[in-house]
Amino acid sequence: MSYEEILSKSPSVSAELEIERRTKGDIKMSGGNDYKLFKPDKSIKKKTIKKKYYAYSDGDSLYINCIHYKIQAWYTPVLSEGRFFVIRGGISTDPKIQKEQLDNQAQLGYMFGAVGGAFQGAKLAMLRFIYVIDKETNQITTVSNDYLKECLQETPELLNQYEAEEEQVDQKIFLKYLRLLNEKTNANN
Repeated sequence: MSYEEILSKSPSVSAELEIERRTKGDIKMSGGNDYKLFKPDKSIKKKTIKKKYYAYSDGDSLYINCIHYKIQAWYTPVLSEGRFFVIRGGISTDPKIQKEQLDNQAQLGYMFGAVGGAFQGAKLAMLRFIYVIDKETNQITTVSNDYLKECLQETPELLNQYEAEEEQVDQKIFLKYLRLLNEKTNANN
């Protein structure tokens, strides 16, 4: 129910929820992230799960509720944990951050110019970005080439390895180095 509960791994609410991967059609129609959670017997309201819970763990994976980070509704799994929670989520709902994300996508050649409203909305709903949540500050940041280089400054060997990559702005590469950075952080603690 709170970020503090996530960090301490001591939830104040215990519930067995169903985790469902959302279809592309559902995401295109209403936006949001890739997973929704629900209680089959409806003893916990959908609105409560969608808006009030911060996260859910099924014992194997931790799912972050992105609405609390202005990354649309619903949940996404934590891909790596260490210094950061690393997640892959939809486009930000914060207008300033959204503009930066779209400008970056356009620079990378991922946008196709002006298109019709519904088609554009569906296309935007399907965009995914790598984010990090700093565990000390609970601040979320969209990962970019510059941001990742800044994070890797403390590990020169990883920075050199990253700079030698051909496709530095690929999300798989971002994820690879964030996982390596988290592993180093975990090893040092």
